[in-house]
Amino acid sequence: MIYFNNAATTWPKPESVYDVVSKVMRSVESPGRSTSRESRRGAFDVEIARQRVASFLGIPDASRLVLTPGCTYSLNLAIQGLPWKRGDVALLTGLEHHAVSRPIRKMAEERGIRFVVVPYAPGKPVDLDFIEETLRHHRCRLVACTCASNVTGELLPYGAVAQIAREHGVTSLIDASQVAGVLPVDVAKLGADMVAFAGHKSLMGPMGVGGLYVRPELQLRTLVEGGTGKDSGKHAMSGRYPANFEVGTLNFPSIAGLAEGVKWIQETGIDRIRQHETGLTGRLLDGLRDMPGVTIHGPQEAEARTSVVSITVEGHAPRELADWLASEHDIATRAGYHCAPLAHESIGTLPGEGTLRFSIGYFNTAEEVDDVIECLAAATGVSSVVSEPVVELA
Repeated sequence: MIYFNNAATTWPKPESVYDVVSKVMRSVESPGRSTSRESRRGAFDVEIARQRVASFLGIPDASRLVLTPGCTYSLNLAIQGLPWKRGDVALLTGLEHHAVSRPIRKMAEERGIRFVVVPYAPGKPVDLDFIEETLRHHRCRLVACTCASNVTGELLPYGAVAQIAREHGVTSLIDASQVAGVLPVDVAKLGADMVAFAGHKSLMGPMGVGGLYVRPELQLRTLVEGGTGKDSGKHAMSGRYPANFEVGTLNFPSIAGLAEGVKWIQETGIDRIRQHETGLTGRLLDGLRDMPGVTIHGPQEAEARTSVVSITVEGHAPRELADWLASEHDIATRAGYHCAPLAHESIGTLPGEGTLRFSIGYFNTAEEVDDVIECLAAATGVSSVVSEPVVELA
């Protein structure tokens, strides 16, 4: 199989991640919930894993990193955990995922807040002047911004967004799920109030783990409550970070796998990963650019995007083309709205049938890109459009 769905979940994982997850599953019982040596070691190893991930992301105090079941949970905790008041305003970009837009809409329905979508334009995914004006004239409590679109791959000026929010005393939430592990993320330098990420994407971890950084001065309400393995003799939650938000038995195999994925990135080199993925993305863009009837959504330059490329093909429904690639050529992609109808509304593919998305990962090759180009060329009636051979990175 040729796997071009890495924006959803990276695959395959580094072998060391598989090894660590298997080892933990076989040798460690419930962390911090037993008197056994294995349980005590598991609790200690969770904190070692937390420290590694926090250090990699530039989080100075690891206790402010809440380990969650995934980025969607992290974003829900960040949004629903704020002390919303009726009439508050939430500002979000036009490229946000359901994991941001749905909880904000829920807050509008349940707590009487209003939300404003920042206008989108090709080449200008975020209107910073619009954000300035909105923050100046409305009672905004939150500005939410993704680092990169999971639909178009566009890189957003999330650092500038966080800075503007900070200057106006408004809480900022940055969704780093599409860039963490392939582009440097330094929470301390970024200065955002909250940063969410997924473990199973470019951080190379398993499914079922993510994280949320919360700055020390910010207090969130709990999203769920229960046992933490600490303060078990008290009826109320402790309020202490991170245990206050890590209820139930932690998914230690996935946490350990995430830490190992981060270790692999550090050993491989994040710049090398980015260079490889950008090179393959550029190769794909070059092959698609002159195909008749093909529209590439987002920037035309690989350097201005992640390794996500969304297209529409005249005369071909995205889902039908994706099914054809899968059934006839064993090529895995994703078609439709990608859990981001707001983004599709912004780029003009909703109303409509969405896009066909290719998302490249570190373990993809130039030969695989060429195979995809040849298949699409056949679908559009072009004989051959592949680029010159390239030398793969060792």
